[in-house]
Amino acid sequence: MENKEITFEVMVTSSDLLEREIDRYNNFNNTDFKIIKITEEIEVFFCEIRTTSSLSHIFDLGFGLARYEEELRQQGKIDW
Repeated sequence: MENKEITFEVMVTSSDLLEREIDRYNNFNNTDFKIIKITEEIEVFFCEIRTTSSLSHIFDLGFGLARYEEELRQQGKIDW
């Protein structure tokens, strides 16, 4: 069964880190997440993402981004 295309918006501190995690996640899980719009606000970015992936993949992508940020924090590469 094919999932419908959906678009959703997330707020992140770094759109670059989100893009890297999306690339990693898509390559590993054969998914099609794509950032289609980035709006920069004060100290945050709102990113619109399009996909045909399931809700569980959306959750897993968010979890993966949080883990990636924590890994960078522990390595001293980010301080937020």
